[in-house]
Amino acid sequence: MADHSDAAGQLAVGAEAAAQGRLSCLKDFKVLEVLSEDPVTKSIALLGRFTSGGPEEVAAEEGGSSGGSGGGNSNGSSGSSAPLAVLLLGRKPFDKVAIGQLVGERLRLTPDFANDIYSKYVGFPPPEHAALSVDLVFPATEKHVQKHRQQRRRMVTETPEMYEQIVLPYIQSLPPSRLQWVYNILEKKKEAERLIFEDPHPLTGFMLHPDLKWDQHQVGQLYCLALVHRRDLPSLRSLDASHLPLLRNVRHKGCKAIKERYGVPRSSLRLFVHYHPSYWHFHVHFVHAEMGSFPGAVAGKAILLDDVIDNLCSQGGDYWRRRNLTLQLGEADELWGLLGNEGSGEGEEEEGKEGGGEV
Repeated sequence: MADHSDAAGQLAVGAEAAAQGRLSCLKDFKVLEVLSEDPVTKSIALLGRFTSGGPEEVAAEEGGSSGGSGGGNSNGSSGSSAPLAVLLLGRKPFDKVAIGQLVGERLRLTPDFANDIYSKYVGFPPPEHAALSVDLVFPATEKHVQKHRQQRRRMVTETPEMYEQIVLPYIQSLPPSRLQWVYNILEKKKEAERLIFEDPHPLTGFMLHPDLKWDQHQVGQLYCLALVHRRDLPSLRSLDASHLPLLRNVRHKGCKAIKERYGVPRSSLRLFVHYHPSYWHFHVHFVHAEMGSFPGAVAGKAILLDDVIDNLCSQGGDYWRRRNLTLQLGEADELWGLLGNEGSGEGEEEEGKEGGGEV
């Protein structure tokens, strides 16, 4: 285990340690709000602040490099000038190799109920089997806060015209700092030790890393990301027939690298892209097929890479630029505010009622 104490042997706490990624505990973290919780994934998202250990300048210096989206610091509504933080806590999956150490006398049980042959208990495992995954976004922008806040989901049908007139100008208006964390990875300034595979070709190359949501131990929960080296492809809408070599290269070499490193064959992998993506730099998700309830693989969000490639080949090189795309957005998303009225389809529903009859 890494030692995150300072030179004097004291615990590394507060905003300064958080900005440097060397926290040893959350002693100075104050919870302001529960943003969301998920009883299925056993996870919770918290909004808070560090009460000591860091100047306000931390937000200005580090604001663009965390978490995949952002831009501009958010101070929330409590009146404090200290930067915000988003803290994500989740239960780690069981370690099958060490399961015998868990199921034994060290697992203390408190009876809940019993009925005939059925009984239920609350179990208190030993510390080494009670670990949490802890992800921190600091300093967090309003974009990060809204991303993790519980919100209603809405479906929008985006036309090519809406993309050209609304979405593309929105993408072009985003500050470069929102993608700095991606460029840090591509330039091997960050996360170089996590690299699984790289093809350095400037047009067809990419880097493959394990996603931070995966612990790299439970192969059945494998989750990796391929970031392309090209910086002129924000999303699916940018693709045409000239990008087929890139897409095929990511598919072939990415699957091969995962098979060699983790022993997972291509037939056990689900490859997809998101539209809209959480950050506007083209990337491909590699997820184990056993993860059937994976939230990022739902309709209205994920499009299989095989389908992306096949449609470019069979339906024309401009297929993804000229078709309507129905997608899911949260009501707090900036693009819902821009697209919602035009793409929700509610006006069409009213027109259908006025027409008097079913189609």
